[in-house]
Amino acid sequence: MKALKQDMFVTSALPILLLMMLVASSKAIFFDKKNVTIRNEIPGETINIQCYSSEDNLGSHDLAYGASYSWHFRVNLWGTTKFWCDFTTKHGSGNYGVYTRNLDELCNGLFQWLVKENGLCLIMDALDDQLYCQRWKKPPSLL
Repeated sequence: MKALKQDMFVTSALPILLLMMLVASSKAIFFDKKNVTIRNEIPGETINIQCYSSEDNLGSHDLAYGASYSWHFRVNLWGTTKFWCDFTTKHGSGNYGVYTRNLDELCNGLFQWLVKENGLCLIMDALDDQLYCQRWKKPPSLL
């Protein structure tokens, strides 16, 4: 009977212990705040952005030249949090992932995006502020 009680304790305590170890080892991924900033660097133009994740819709925002929009969040327990933004400018438009777990290693939790005439650029903090730029997915409308 004593052995049975010990087996039951080990069986029930092991999953809890493993979960505690997982949470402790992944503290930086799951509990640190992530910060996203998007800055309009297109002179003389107001752009529109709409940002969202599967859990949050941050709404539509118009950014004048030089203006920024920022938000912060914590990654969900499964590490699957992603944020996207739809960008509309006179120079082009598109939908881009502005936060993914893969980008975190390059940005140290601070995601600084610059909206430029030729596309969207990420400042990579971990690589001496090098820019990672993506061209607009859709060309400007003729309307």
